[in-house]
Formats: sequence, C-alpha cells, structure tokens
Amino acid sequence: MCGIGGLFRPGGEGLTGYHEAILERLMENMHLRGPDGSGLTVRGEVGLAHTRLAIIDVNERAGQPMESEDWVLSCNGEIYNYRAIKEELVGRYEFRTTSDTEVLLMALQEWGMDTALGKCAGMFAFLAYNKRERVLYAARDRLGIKPLLMALLDDGTFCFASSAGAIVKATPDIDWQVFKPALASFFVLGAPFTRTTVYDRIERVSPAHYVRCLPDGTFETVKYWEPRYRPGFTMDDMVSVVREYQVSDVKSALFLSGGVDSTFLAAAMDSLDCFHLTSPETRYAKNAAKVFGRKFVCVTPDLADYETDVERVIGLHGEPLMSCGIPNSVTRELHAKGYKMAISANGADELFHGYYRTLSPEYTPDYLPFHERRTYRFLNQQLAHLFRNSDHFRIEELQGYIPTLREIGNEILDKLSLPDFSVSANHRWLELMTYVLFDLNPTLDAASMANSVEVRVPFLDHRIVEGVLSWPAERLITTKYGRKSPMKEYLAQYFPMAFFNRPKLGFSIFSDLLGDIEVLGTKALAAGMETGFITVQGKGEDGNARDRKYLGLCCFSYEKWKQSLNYV
Repeated sequence: MCGIGGLFRPGGEGLTGYHEAILERLMENMHLRGPDGSGLTVRGEVGLAHTRLAIIDVNERAGQPMESEDWVLSCNGEIYNYRAIKEELVGRYEFRTTSDTEVLLMALQEWGMDTALGKCAGMFAFLAYNKRERVLYAARDRLGIKPLLMALLDDGTFCFASSAGAIVKATPDIDWQVFKPALASFFVLGAPFTRTTVYDRIERVSPAHYVRCLPDGTFETVKYWEPRYRPGFTMDDMVSVVREYQVSDVKSALFLSGGVDSTFLAAAMDSLDCFHLTSPETRYAKNAAKVFGRKFVCVTPDLADYETDVERVIGLHGEPLMSCGIPNSVTRELHAKGYKMAISANGADELFHGYYRTLSPEYTPDYLPFHERRTYRFLNQQLAHLFRNSDHFRIEELQGYIPTLREIGNEILDKLSLPDFSVSANHRWLELMTYVLFDLNPTLDAASMANSVEVRVPFLDHRIVEGVLSWPAERLITTKYGRKSPMKEYLAQYFPMAFFNRPKLGFSIFSDLLGDIEVLGTKALAAGMETGFITVQGKGEDGNARDRKYLGLCCFSYEKWKQSLNYV
C-alpha cells in the first residue's frame, strides 16, 4: 500500500519547477501512506511520484516509480495473483525484485494495458506512462478499493493522487471551490455518493476504469471490466482466492469480530494473529481464535485524542468521513504493536445477503424464518437505511442540492444493471456500488493509511464477487442456516449450531464507547443549530431520532473537515 501522484502536461512544453514543487508536496502530504521510502521521476511532460509502504519485497530495490523499456509505473496496492502472472513472463524478462509491482510493469510491457489489467486480481490504483505513445494511463481496481483522484489544473495539466487532500494541499495557489451536491450527499447519505468530490474540480476515477490522457490534451475513460457470470464457482475456489491474501513479508493480522465473516477468514487462512475490537461478541471471537490456535489481542480504543485523530484522518483524506474514528483507533493500535498489514471482512454482508434490507424476490417469503418474514415487506426500501429524511432537517446553504430518496434511487438504478445476473444479485451489486464504494472503502482506506497500515479485503476480490453473485438466492439463504449459508456450512466442521443461531450484531462496540462518540455528535449538532447552519425538526422522540444521531455525527465530521483544511 502506498501513495501515488502524477502530473501530465500535454502540448510539448514539459513540466517546470512549478510542477516539480507540486509533485514534492504531493509526496509530503502522502508520507503516512508510504513512510518506508519515496521516489520521483520527471520525464518531459510527465512526472510520477511515489511514497512506499513496503509489504512485498521490503528491499529498496523494489522502490518506485519503476521503469521498463516502454513504461514508467507508480502503483498503490497489491496484485495477489502476481506469482501466477510472473510464471507467464519468466524467460522473457529478467526480474530484479520479488515484488508484485515489477510483475505488473512487465505485464504492461508484454501485453499492454487492457490485457495486463484483465490478468491482474487485487486492489490497486496506478499511474503508467507509455514512453513510446507519450500517453499517461490512470487505472483503478474493479471494486474501487483503492482511491484515485483526478483534477485539471489551471494551466491544463492533469493531476492525479491517492487523496483529494493531497491535491488541495499541494496546490495552495488554486482556489478550490466546494462542490455543494457532494456535500449535500454527505449529509443525506453519510458519505459523498458522487463522482465529483467535495471540490468541484477534483473527481474520482471510477472503479473498473482507466483514464487515458493523450498528447493533444484530451482524455478518454475506458471501462475494462464488469462482473462475469460464473455458475461453477465453488467454496473451494473461494478458499483458494482468500489464501492468496496472506502473501506478505511483514508482520500481519486478521480483524476478528467473532461473527461469521471474519471467522470464515480465520478458518481459511493460516496462522494470522487475531485482533478484536472490544465488543459484546468478544467471547465468540476469543473462542474462534482458540479453535484455530491463534494469538488473540483484544483492543479497547483510547478515545482521549479522538477529536484530534478524526481531524487528522479527514485532513489527510480531504473529505468529511462520518465513521473514521473507530477504524483509525484500531489500526493505530496495530501500528503501535509493529503490524503493517491486516485482513478485514469488509463487503461480506453486502455480498452474501447479510442484511434484511437486500431484496431477494426469488426467495419465497413463506420459507423465511419468522423473525425475517415480518421484515420482508420493508426490503424494497433498500436505500432507506442510508437515507436521512430531508423533511427532518434543513441546511440553508445546501438547499436545492439535497436529494430525495426517490431521486437517489432513480439515478442509481438507471446506472446499475447486470443483465446476466438474477434480481437478487443486482440488489447485492447495488450495495457494492453504493454503500461499499462510497462509504466503507474510503473510510477504511483513510483510517488505515493514516496509521501506515495496509488493510486487505478478500470478499471484494472480483473473482469472489463474480462467483457469489452467480449463486442463486436459495443457496445463500437456507432454512437450516439462514443467511450466509455457504460460509456457515464451511464453519460447521469447527463450531456447533449455537454459534450460528445467535442474533446478528454487525459491527458492534460496547455501548459506553458508542455513547461517548454520540455525545460528540450531539454537541456538534447543537452547535450547528445554534449558529443557524442546520435546522432539525422535532426533538428526537419520534421517527427522526435516528436521523438526529447520524446528522450529529455528520456535523462533527463536517466541522473537523473545515478545520483540517482551514475552511472555517
């Protein structure tokens, strides 16, 4: 995991000292993403920057940017199947390192962009300059796990980086204006569900796409992947993919909540130490670690510096984040104990029908357990769990930009469709391309990178996503095991049925810890109401109680964002 930055100035004038200073500032502002080394390559019209968090081949020889005969590469992330790709290239190229980055570089040299991307499985964002074509490519992984931001500077130079915050701080001469639709989306949904960031000229490169910047100053965006129907995918296939995620040359851990998802990862992987955030499920997590013979570390986050930490994470990220505080506290503990890589079960609930909200028309309600059947009629409101009802609050400076639930739903459903997959799969794909893409992924990346820890998410591997989306709903939800049946069946060799029959708690923390955090939100909401920034209807005794809680956390995050970037 690393930080990447790049400039491309088409037209033949080449980069100047002004541009090189921007590249230097990009590296400075992404130092925590890559504290183990940095590199800068400037070649005429292009400059690529890199800060390295060394995970695979920790030697200096694997530093970046890397060059081949035709390509210059700066990459953030990991290619998990790099050994298999390398086998195809051995004999044709001489490898200087044992890193996955060099394999990607030689894959580009051998096959070009499209074929190389088609072979790679992993989480990544990279900038690759083709010296012969004089074209800069900016590519992002299929599920949008790793961030990649793009902006056009005042002089027509393309600018790329791993965070919007790095771009803003590297260009102090530019007056970056707030993009109000993105900020309105944050207050309604808890994250900016927009391609444009909260800055009107900084955009996200879309997942499963690459941007091709041409010498004439134009650019094109190319989609290189969409899910492929794979009905023959098995649990053995999934375990095989999960085990690839263990490759590492540094001290590594597994986030073990005690639930089905992370316990499955513990069963499928070898000998990773287990970290658990103190919660009502601590005894289940401790028992799972004991069953698999793993070291168990229980972490109770220290909230003494919570406000300062949140401001720091948001400042590095560059956009408000509602829920970054807890993952920041946990990854900070990991870093303090010498760990540089961790495995997370993020995305499993959304992919495996873990939530009641995910519609499954193929699965007849009569076969549902009673406690699920009574909620079935509400499942058609899949997006409502994220939505803050705009009838409950008003933000004067954002009025006209606050979307309704109907508007959000229509826009999303118009864009997201997998014709080869079931209706059930399409609803789960919707979760991955909304809540996971715009909220979970950025939050986990920002919080972990602020502590120089790489966090991997096997359930968002595109091979697993394709396979599980191809399974019928009745395989994922059964009368014996309920939801996530395939993983529970796998775990049945280790645990009794009582392990599966307990209520689902999700991401749970002790109520006193959660209460301390909510107090900060309550104070921030009260301050926003006092200044007139926000008006909230009612006092929280009725249906808007949930909205008030989330709006408070949004106000807290919004204030920290303004403070971190001096938007006061």
